[in-house]
Amino acid sequence: MIARLMIPGLVFGVTAVATMGVLWGSKRWGVVDVPNERSAHVMPTPTMGGIAINIGIFAGALMISLPWAQRSGLLLVLAVLLIAVADNIGRPLAVGGKLVLQLAAASSWVIWAPAAPIQLTTEMVLAPGVLTAAISVIWLLWVMNVFNFMDGIDGFTGSQTIAMCVGLALLLPMDAPLGQLPPVVMAACLGFLLFNLPPARVFMGDVGSLSLGFMVGVMVLAVVGEGVSLWLAAMPLTLYFADTTYTVIRRFQRGDNVLRAHREHLYQRLVQAGWSHLQVDGAAVVVTGLFVAAAVSGADGAHPPAVICVAVGVLVLLAGLWWKEGRPHV
Repeated sequence: MIARLMIPGLVFGVTAVATMGVLWGSKRWGVVDVPNERSAHVMPTPTMGGIAINIGIFAGALMISLPWAQRSGLLLVLAVLLIAVADNIGRPLAVGGKLVLQLAAASSWVIWAPAAPIQLTTEMVLAPGVLTAAISVIWLLWVMNVFNFMDGIDGFTGSQTIAMCVGLALLLPMDAPLGQLPPVVMAACLGFLLFNLPPARVFMGDVGSLSLGFMVGVMVLAVVGEGVSLWLAAMPLTLYFADTTYTVIRRFQRGDNVLRAHREHLYQRLVQAGWSHLQVDGAAVVVTGLFVAAAVSGADGAHPPAVICVAVGVLVLLAGLWWKEGRPHV
């Protein structure tokens, strides 16, 4: 038990030290994100912090108790996603290249760790095997892209991942195959947030957002594998799903290129309206906390509290999206 408590602390330390190294290296070699008309920052900022997040999670995966297939699968995927750093060093990946990279990561996990593709279809279609694996891959692709879309202001994705992992940790038994993973991911995010909270000294870039999206997606699948409903397991991700899905649909309806960079997400509009990055981060954590409470309450059979938390969370999201709809497009 003591060792289990020590592991997140070690992961926190490894990530913090690795982030300092990445920060120094980025400045040394001039790998920075120069602000443009769509940026939420005003100063050139190092943008390879996701490497440090990967290093922290990589270290945690080596220390926690995991079946060999899951351990080697996680290490393989983290190594594959490091290729995304090319997007931050002057060799931007095309949309097709990013998709291939994400597909390689998701497929590697599902193929390499056969216990990982949880029966997502059991609630919808009784079709095991190849179809289940395909749905698992699609799920991981979607979550990785959602995290990539939503990583746009200081401290946002790191704090949101921690809030989601709190819920997933409460839903996933510690003795489950991936039960020790949520604290590891939380510790890695905390170590990185030392340098990413507003005003950020370093960004995580695609390496970080894709890796965190993958890890959260895998943990949701693990929760489903423990007999929790898919809808409850995925509920901590509601804010991210709602903002991304609504924004993509509205841009598609207007004929905009949904893959082009923009500043139309709700969290971006709040910043444009004068909210600080820290205020947006805090408000988002509260909303995600409502959905985390709903998921945990629902899984424990406490349905009235779950319904109340979902209702309040949905009302807040709807109010935010309604407010956003009344603002001019940027």
